[in-house]
Amino acid sequence: MSASNTALRAISGYRRLFRARNKLFAGDARALAESKVAIRSEFIKNRNVSGPPEHLEGLLSMIDDAEDMMLHGIVRGELNKDRNVVEVKIGPEHEGRMDGDTMTHVDPITKETGDQIGGDGTPKIEITKSHGGGSASNQ
Repeated sequence: MSASNTALRAISGYRRLFRARNKLFAGDARALAESKVAIRSEFIKNRNVSGPPEHLEGLLSMIDDAEDMMLHGIVRGELNKDRNVVEVKIGPEHEGRMDGDTMTHVDPITKETGDQIGGDGTPKIEITKSHGGGSASNQ
């Protein structure tokens, strides 16, 4: 793998991660800001990395894995305090990985989000398929 090919793949991966974060965190200024810093710091940390091709390929594969996780492995929910429910809409891109049987808990992004959940920290999760399907609930 040539150095220029590696650099092009890294730049392409950087842009893909930023597009994925924009999609995942749309409307959430704090998450957008924090993810921007996190992605940028990882790329700066590895800017001058060198080594065997297997090592470089491993780093490039991590970019692909992170993008896939952001696009397909994470869903956002909105806390409905009145009902003590986290309302989660699952899009078609998530259906193969997440459903009422596999989504059994909520991982708050921040301590403040966790504090808003209140109680024992385990609100009911209400899942709705965004393409017009029915809804499923999970405790």
